Amino acid sequence: MNIAIAGGTGFIGKVIIKRLVKAGHHVVALIRPGSLLKIASFSGTESRYIYYDSPSQIRKILEGCEVVINLIGIIKETKETSFDYAHHLIPMSLVKAAQGSGIKRFLHMSALGTANNIDTEYMETKHLGENVVKASGLDYTIFRPSVVFGPEDKFVNLLVKVLKLSPIFPVIGDGKYRLQPISVDDVAEGFVRSIDKRQTIGKTYDIAGLDKYTFDEMLDIIGLALGKKKIRKFHQPVRFVKFKARLYGRFLPIPITVDMIKMLLAENTSGSYSFFSDLDITPINFAEGIKKYLK
Repeated sequence: MNIAIAGGTGFIGKVIIKRLVKAGHHVVALIRPGSLLKIASFSGTESRYIYYDSPSQIRKILEGCEVVINLIGIIKETKETSFDYAHHLIPMSLVKAAQGSGIKRFLHMSALGTANNIDTEYMETKHLGENVVKASGLDYTIFRPSVVFGPEDKFVNLLVKVLKLSPIFPVIGDGKYRLQPISVDDVAEGFVRSIDKRQTIGKTYDIAGLDKYTFDEMLDIIGLALGKKKIRKFHQPVRFVKFKARLYGRFLPIPITVDMIKMLLAENTSGSYSFFSDLDITPINFAEGIKKYLK
């Protein structure tokens, strides 16, 4: 199949592209000017420049494609890109272009927690994006991943950086809030397998690993993978961290916003495992998975 992918130059997107090509698909990477070098070496792909504010241009570049995959998402707003633009308006543009191009299959990446009413603009706009896809009339499948780990992830690798720089790790609050990390390989495999599985149409999947860890436990597991027997932690009051985030969050060892703190403390877990059963995927264990790339 000819598959158009938006957001393919990111950490998860590059793994999905490789899996798609390996499965025999032809990938059309929808990229912004300046991003070509990020996937220039990928065989089995072609790149088409996209301008999300031009519906007619989007329809034109989707010509010949049979599937659209949308992976676009940001964790922090910039002057150029707001949460609403990335998570709501771009999916709306892609949906309209797919409808106008006669494309029926649409895979969309959202985020775990959008159904939990977490009061942040990140989650609110992710929810709006989901609603656009669900109301589209397309053969959609929505994926809501938890924290995703892998060689180029921006979560585990950021924690590793701080662990290597500081003898004591600054933890927000009591460190007992839980996370349910999922391997990028599992996420990518799910996207690829779902393309021609009719039973996944119209479904929304929570994607989270089998094991739930407190933040403190995750730090200890990462420490063991780095050869550290014990991680010394300094638990900071939540109010104090929020105060620092408001003043100079972007300059902290781990750049953070108040909304990020809210989402972290709200936990990022799920009790649904239909993603694995429906797509016949055996999840990769967090401790074993990170050992392979942290070495």
